[in-house]
Amino acid sequence: VAVRLRQPGSSIKPINYVAAFQKGWNPATVLVDVKTVFPIRGQPDYIPENYDRREHGLVNVRTALASSFNIPAVKTLQFVTVPGMIDAARKLGITTFKDPRNYGLSLSLGGGDIQLLELTSAYAVFANNGRRVPPTPFLKITDPTGKPLLDLRTNAPKSTPVIDARHA
Repeated sequence: VAVRLRQPGSSIKPINYVAAFQKGWNPATVLVDVKTVFPIRGQPDYIPENYDRREHGLVNVRTALASSFNIPAVKTLQFVTVPGMIDAARKLGITTFKDPRNYGLSLSLGGGDIQLLELTSAYAVFANNGRRVPPTPFLKITDPTGKPLLDLRTNAPKSTPVIDARHA
């Protein structure tokens, strides 16, 4: 289950917002949470709704994310662009998003399949102040005599800075 492709739903929103932070936004950036029509060439218009089916007017990014509002998330992806969000996701360890042309604005609401393992690894970047540590399913490997071949408790894997600690 951890490596099966699944839609992440709103749990993908922090990655969308961190991409916006990398382009100059901050938690106090104000968005307008009102019904918005996003035209899509050759398809019906995209009109996202919030889970509570209400509009909340002016909201800052902090409130939009904490409240999991959909309309501000879609507006954020429109600012960031689909390729921009996919690039941010890759830096955090999500590799299952492939060709940006396969996704639309619903990507910000979980409209793209990812692996749970990659998502949890991406969330770990936030907990590690912007540093990525490759996920591993084990802490120690020994040979048949008990001699350690690898012990991550004494020889921790190297972390790599992938986002600014302030954004994390």
